[in-house]
Amino acid sequence: MNIPVGIGEKLDIILMSRNLKEKAVLVSQIMEDHGNGSFVIAMPMIRGRLVPLKTNKNIAIVYYRDNGIFEFMAKVIEKDGGRLPSIKVQALTPVKKSQRRNYYRLNTVVEVLVSNYAPQENKNFHRTKCLTLNISAGGMKLASDDEIEKGSIVLCEFRLTNKKHLIAAKVIRCKAVSDKKYAYEIGVQFLELDEKTRGEIAGYIFEQQRKLKRKGLI
Repeated sequence: MNIPVGIGEKLDIILMSRNLKEKAVLVSQIMEDHGNGSFVIAMPMIRGRLVPLKTNKNIAIVYYRDNGIFEFMAKVIEKDGGRLPSIKVQALTPVKKSQRRNYYRLNTVVEVLVSNYAPQENKNFHRTKCLTLNISAGGMKLASDDEIEKGSIVLCEFRLTNKKHLIAAKVIRCKAVSDKKYAYEIGVQFLELDEKTRGEIAGYIFEQQRKLKRKGLI
């Protein structure tokens, strides 16, 4: 089975519950490629802590490319608790393009200008300045002083690594908060995001992950 990933490549590991629903998203990377879909990967981590996985555990492995996000199912067949804790996994399914919405969320602060979007009128209005609380390849969690109605379609304008993005999104949550420096937490889900843009966002997230890992922060 051909799995087009290489040694040192960063991965998201998604733990699956017994009914195959997503349970948690961890970070890892490939340490060895034994061929035919067999890999040794670093023991996954979440918030800087190792998460030891049991043998025979089924997991989903997600990786990123410029043309999209890809995944395959695998099983943990061995584990090694040595100096560099690792697990050996065997691919169970071929690679497919991922349709997941619950991507890894990077806690970061980026300024976002949000405008209500009325395509039938070909205009934007009610421009609101927000800050990200986290960002993923599927959407963002925003801090705002203004309420934005749940279900609204908005335009989100922001820059990542000096590249400007203008993305349509749907407000899926707007919660008032009283113990923060802002009034509302707003969750938005990106709409009809082209694969090039999704890949750029995912690439930014992975690069920030690498920097945080080098500093020992994750």
